[in-house]
Amino acid sequence: MANLYTKTGDKGTTALVGGSRVAKSDLKVECYGTVDEAISALGFARTQTSSEFVGEMIHKVETRLFAVGAELAADEKGLKKLMGLKPTGSEDELSFVPVTEKDIAYLEGVVDKITSLVGKQHEFVVPGVNASSGALHVARTIVRKAERRVVELSSTEEVRPVVQKYLNRLSDLVFALARYEEEMPAREELCDRVIAAVKETLGMSDSNKQFNLETLQGMALRAQEKARELGVPCVFAAVDDGGNLVLFQRMEGSLLISMDVAQGKAFTAMSMKMPTDEVGKLCQPGQPFYGLENSKPGKFVLFGGGFPFVVDGKVVGGIGVSGGTAEQDMEIARYAMA
Repeated sequence: MANLYTKTGDKGTTALVGGSRVAKSDLKVECYGTVDEAISALGFARTQTSSEFVGEMIHKVETRLFAVGAELAADEKGLKKLMGLKPTGSEDELSFVPVTEKDIAYLEGVVDKITSLVGKQHEFVVPGVNASSGALHVARTIVRKAERRVVELSSTEEVRPVVQKYLNRLSDLVFALARYEEEMPAREELCDRVIAAVKETLGMSDSNKQFNLETLQGMALRAQEKARELGVPCVFAAVDDGGNLVLFQRMEGSLLISMDVAQGKAFTAMSMKMPTDEVGKLCQPGQPFYGLENSKPGKFVLFGGGFPFVVDGKVVGGIGVSGGTAEQDMEIARYAMA
């Protein structure tokens, strides 16, 4: 087993990729050392977030920063060697994949998506809203420092412009992720307010409304009754708190598409814990859940006709009605739940 220490740097020099040795104070070492610092800061930020999306994004950019660091740590000979390596696809072999314009376009796409969710920034951000956003802001400043070091290095030796550009966009991404983390408490509070208002309006907190097959069958019959009154053949669906279909009933003459839509409404109302027409309002451009339907294509339905099923203040399932207009579906669903 090789020792962790090599003693080769005891005289204040270190080896670059390619074999040449330089002082540890060399600007090239400062560049890839700052990139390494950024990777560590991002790794710490990843431990602070509870968001799967943010965690995955941080991990992706950490792996790309290793490529940036390797390129900056290479001398002329090492750089030629690195650029000549091709990905083999084998898990047993290391392969170097330099950052390209494609990586930059990916970062820009994610920044645009986050901006559409949290809105454009119109004032200075004071870091420290929560631990996760604070850690990301620290990482952002280190990425900026790495960019400044690379700009300085490029004045004395050749550095691929895409490397500097990647670090610039990465700092934008980390800033966007920090804002996303800052907005999380506000979005959760908004959801709680909407859910409370819906419960109060619909009187859905009565403990005698039990989520069982008998109750759901009674609701399905009432839905049919109201649907016949309106002259709208409909589909009624109910799911449990895991999104599993519990009851499905289709009236003769209802549209085939209503089968999927009714189930989608029930799932959406259950998972979002609010009526689907309210979810739809929150998914408009500039609103907190804009783009939600893209997270599970075909699963989320953003127009009226779906309601959460609440027992003793807890969402235990959802129902969905489809067959007429959104207003008719909502009327049928409310009648079924009365």
